[in-house]
Amino acid sequence: MLAFPLYATVIWLAWVLGAQRDNDAVVRLLLSLLSLGFALYTWRIVRTSGGRKWAVAGLAALVGALTLAWPLLNTDADTTASSAAASTEPEWQPYTPARLADLTASGRPVFVDFTAAWCVTCQVNKRMVLNSKDIRAAFAGKSVALVRADWTRRDPNITRALTALGRSGVPVYVLYRPGKGPVLLPEILQKQSVFEALASL
Repeated sequence: MLAFPLYATVIWLAWVLGAQRDNDAVVRLLLSLLSLGFALYTWRIVRTSGGRKWAVAGLAALVGALTLAWPLLNTDADTTASSAAASTEPEWQPYTPARLADLTASGRPVFVDFTAAWCVTCQVNKRMVLNSKDIRAAFAGKSVALVRADWTRRDPNITRALTALGRSGVPVYVLYRPGKGPVLLPEILQKQSVFEALASL
């Protein structure tokens, strides 16, 4: 029975990889898992009944799995996840220190969502609260600029911003108010918390 939660974890991690990279990376991951599964299958056959051909096939499958998975370990690869997310949610601007400084200097309230694709709490908060119609209407009613700081790839600029806020991880939600100090919202986000923060503008 414990295998099924592990299968679910693999599905989730494949989704995270897709958010970090692209669909090609997900296909590469699934093919490497398939090759690894075949290698384990041949290993069992070799253990029980022997057979040099099966051993060679298993070794080839293992090498293939490693070859397919190796590019996925490249942490220096460019990612387009943030720009892709911004295109599907045009009201959210991608975070940069300069953009945040410009928005706050203009006297406009700014709400920053520090998030990551692998953060389950972030995704729940996003779907249950931030993407709800009444919260989006409340942001629009107060002319709040929405900025999303995607920490999926541990962007150093976002890391510094989190450190400045006294936080070491996500989720973090901050409302920057003109002429007042920023408001840090709870990690487990609720609509009422957002409404109360907006009422303080």
